[in-house]
Amino acid sequence: MNPNPMKNVLAIILLLLSSLLVKAQDRKPQAQPDSMIKIMPIEGRRHDEYVYTIGGKVQTREDVMIRLMAYAPSAIEINKTKINHTWTYITAGGVVLSSIGAAIEFGNNNKYATETMGTINGIPTPIYQKHSLTSAYVFTGLATGFLIANIINFTRAAKHSRKALKVYNQRFE
Repeated sequence: MNPNPMKNVLAIILLLLSSLLVKAQDRKPQAQPDSMIKIMPIEGRRHDEYVYTIGGKVQTREDVMIRLMAYAPSAIEINKTKINHTWTYITAGGVVLSSIGAAIEFGNNNKYATETMGTINGIPTPIYQKHSLTSAYVFTGLATGFLIANIINFTRAAKHSRKALKVYNQRFE
């Protein structure tokens, strides 16, 4: 038995067309007002405040975080935001501690810290010890470095937070 080759070609064409029909049925989800997260400004007493809205209803920060953490791509960005916020707190502590250290070193090593009275040619005169302010300068440099790192971490946290919202909302556009 020799099968008819025309039947095989017709069967292949029908199978290919049916896969195109199935692909045509696959559509992208449309933006739904109850799904997109928006940030809306509201006027405050001294400055504008921002609130999260979903479908025009004000949401708490925790509700928004639950939605963002439920979607894997935005959860990655939220985790990066949390890491950067942690480093912001750590570097803020570094700024405070090194600033305190610099203030103590400047206070202990200035020329008036160990002023003693002595006599030179029979005249009472203040005598100042020589002190090094190197440690005070080192602490000041550390404070400056921690402050720059703090600013960088804070801006990165804000960037990842905005990106998490953008990634979440992209699936509805």
